[in-house]
Amino acid sequence: MKETLNFIDGNNTNDDLIVSFDTEGSPYSYYSYDDWHLWSLGFDVSFSRLSGDFKKTVKYLVYKIILNDNLKSKKNTIKNIIEGAVIFEKCITGCNGLSYSFIDDNNNFRRILDEAKKKRLKFKTWKNNLIFLSHLNNAEIITREIKNNEELALYLSASGASVSQAVCIPESIASKYYSEALNVIETYYPYRNEISSCYDDYVSEYLESSKRYKSNISARRYALKNVKQLPKNIDIQFDYSGSWLSWLRGACYTVIAAFTGCRDGEIKSFDIYSYQEKKYAGMTFPVLHGLDTKPNAGGVARHTSWVTIPSVKKAILLLWDAFSFAREKWREQADSIVHPDERNAFLEKVNSLFVTLPYMRGHRPNAGKQSLAHSLNTFVKSIGYRATKDDVQEFDLLNPSRKGELKTGQILKVHPHAFRRTFAVYLVRNKLASLLDIKYQFKHMNIAMTSWYANQANIASYADMMIDQDLQDEIAGENQNYMTDIFYHLYNEAETLAGHEGKRIKNLRVEGDTRIYLDREEIRKQVQDGRLSIVEHPGGYCTNPNCDRICDMTTCQYKIVTKDKAKSLIKIREKLIVKYTEIESIGLDMPNVSSKLFYEIRAIEQVLSEHHLAYVAFNEKDTY
Repeated sequence: MKETLNFIDGNNTNDDLIVSFDTEGSPYSYYSYDDWHLWSLGFDVSFSRLSGDFKKTVKYLVYKIILNDNLKSKKNTIKNIIEGAVIFEKCITGCNGLSYSFIDDNNNFRRILDEAKKKRLKFKTWKNNLIFLSHLNNAEIITREIKNNEELALYLSASGASVSQAVCIPESIASKYYSEALNVIETYYPYRNEISSCYDDYVSEYLESSKRYKSNISARRYALKNVKQLPKNIDIQFDYSGSWLSWLRGACYTVIAAFTGCRDGEIKSFDIYSYQEKKYAGMTFPVLHGLDTKPNAGGVARHTSWVTIPSVKKAILLLWDAFSFAREKWREQADSIVHPDERNAFLEKVNSLFVTLPYMRGHRPNAGKQSLAHSLNTFVKSIGYRATKDDVQEFDLLNPSRKGELKTGQILKVHPHAFRRTFAVYLVRNKLASLLDIKYQFKHMNIAMTSWYANQANIASYADMMIDQDLQDEIAGENQNYMTDIFYHLYNEAETLAGHEGKRIKNLRVEGDTRIYLDREEIRKQVQDGRLSIVEHPGGYCTNPNCDRICDMTTCQYKIVTKDKAKSLIKIREKLIVKYTEIESIGLDMPNVSSKLFYEIRAIEQVLSEHHLAYVAFNEKDTY
């Protein structure tokens, strides 16, 4: 421990230590710097949020991590150290402490925990932050050992162990947002180069006119008069801050996110060359290529692919070309960067799909979380869709951990991961059908998406593509949620039930059998353990875990038919009657087919009777 403290205190004797080298092998970052550029590891470390002895201690810990050749995930480890160090410095200084050794005293530690609870951070955040204390203990900087990280995180968290899922957007809201985003893409895509050229003219003229006019209104009016080749068929709104361009970026992001299921980081990895088209089994399906980092050991990026829709290509090109004037200005700034590694890193950010405006206050070319959040919020507000009572009910059903967050009349704001969860939910709730048709509202979408999710293993093998396992896990989780919702309704809420299994459940409910009245958590546990399973058919539900989805359920012992499903059988019955009548009227000798049709008609009538739905019984003699 003494050796450790001597290194940390060091009296600046360690400041000349070389922390990183550039690609030419020359020293680049020194220990004394607040920002370490780790070119070989592909990320930077900043100590600017720390002070005094706290900063000295954390520099020591991070330096040890960099030197540890046996550690694979250095980036994630260092990130946890920095974030934990920052929050515990705030807690300690809030108790008038001056270093992390303040933690060792029992009274001080209790005071620190009181300060920590006031931060109102989530359970998962505290679990990650508490890792920092383990690093302090392992390095013998503190003697206190935290053996129950999970229990302590639970104690400190604002909402217990509950973790709020990303929002799943209710169907009618998603339909409105997605269709509007697609309309924006189709409208502005043909004019993407003109948009960039006009904005370049406007900004240049505005900067010049603002030198002559004190009024922003006068400067703007003069700049607008000098915009060349203004497109007449579209409405472009010019403003120095780029609000309209931010709105356009929000629409493009919505299309890319909604129709890929990608994470925010993966979307940001796309570039102008990411979109490709591949052929499989006589079909052409669009694919996006990008980088996937989260599931990989060590945080090493890997190339992977996602099936999408053709409109995503237009969204990418619209983003790229409409912001090309900004990209050119950033490239001009790159010319003044002397160090080649810095210049190349800067240019890599310039080539992002999502760039900022170079004349604004930001110092980095690629748009961060705040910029994209502003773009999404601006786009959503422009649509003006306000949640109805039905939207709120669906929101609460799909987002039980967020129940009550959406009120009638509110505009639902969206965050990047909401698109991913919505993607997974609709794939499940629409029986792995295409998200693209959301209740058949988007008639021009590509049917290849449905085929992809029905046969993804074959296509992935053929196209040498990697399946996003994390998304598959998310879809599997949503499938469990969906089955839980269905079973809860069948066991506790459905007024009438038909079918063999439906009758059994109904009888148990009449008898007051407590095995039937299960709460959601009990049902979810049985679904997760494989003791409960349910598959939805056009005419009802099947509780056979080995169901192949092909049987007609006429005599199925696992069959459950709710009232809504029974109503959908009315039209099916009418079609069966027409088919039966045609066969009989033209005298076709097909007794097996005729008897099967007649039996199916009778089976549906039995279901309608059990649900007390009116119908006129079909009789064979009615065909003559």
